[in-house]
Amino acid sequence: MPWAVHLSDDVLRNDWIVGGFAGLAFLLIVGGRKLREEEIPRVALLTAAFFISSLIHVRAGPTSVHLLLNGLLGVMLGWRAPLAIAIGLLLQAVLLQHGGFTTLGVSTCVISLPALLAAAAFRPLHRLNWNRKPLRYSVVFMCCALWLACLAFSIAMLSQGPSGGWRQFNVAAGAVSLLKPIVMGAIIALSIVIALLEAKLETAPEFPLGLLLGGVPVLLTVALNCWVLIVGGHGSETPAYLLMAAHLPIAALEGIIVGFTLGFLAKTKPELLGIPPP
Repeated sequence: MPWAVHLSDDVLRNDWIVGGFAGLAFLLIVGGRKLREEEIPRVALLTAAFFISSLIHVRAGPTSVHLLLNGLLGVMLGWRAPLAIAIGLLLQAVLLQHGGFTTLGVSTCVISLPALLAAAAFRPLHRLNWNRKPLRYSVVFMCCALWLACLAFSIAMLSQGPSGGWRQFNVAAGAVSLLKPIVMGAIIALSIVIALLEAKLETAPEFPLGLLLGGVPVLLTVALNCWVLIVGGHGSETPAYLLMAAHLPIAALEGIIVGFTLGFLAKTKPELLGIPPP
């Protein structure tokens, strides 16, 4: 599958391939520095989770989608996350023929950078009082509004090609449609409703934090991958836009999964998250 997050061979220029492996070497050096023996089982376990998540993938036109879990890896492994991601991508290429070998460096960088961002944000954000309703409302509202805005932009872009065809999409038309008052009003209204529903469900205090650190890294991963395909590829821009639109449901689903996972781990095994017990 050439147009997936795990890029296949022959879709990038040689200079991008070399740069990707340089970035991979840097991430592995930083991630493996002073790796303690007691950390290896956790890295291995999350590498297996990252690998298994790719086994369930859905075909969506010229691309395929599946869970990434890079936000969860970043939260639980910190700077070790690139180790798990690189090994998982290598196993996927060898055992499943999912992704290429020449693009392994670029794919690792694209998935690892949002994971490291989630790792850096988790500790400071977790110190906040997530039992406060204004904070929970604000974070859930922001996550929903961001996802709905991306969805509205993608739908408008894909449905308003300049020539009426699917081979060339109108990005400007998507932006104009997103800024229409009726579209912005619908996004805000739906986000408020979802935030109120989440409060009534009485989920764990960490659920909104997981929603943020699970969904946003997926959106950033897809945006980085789209940028790499457009700038560093030697094909049409169309598959990059299709890839972006196809992964939007994954961002929402992964935010929910990571939200429940963080809530469960914070209650039962807080040491896996590096936080003190409640």
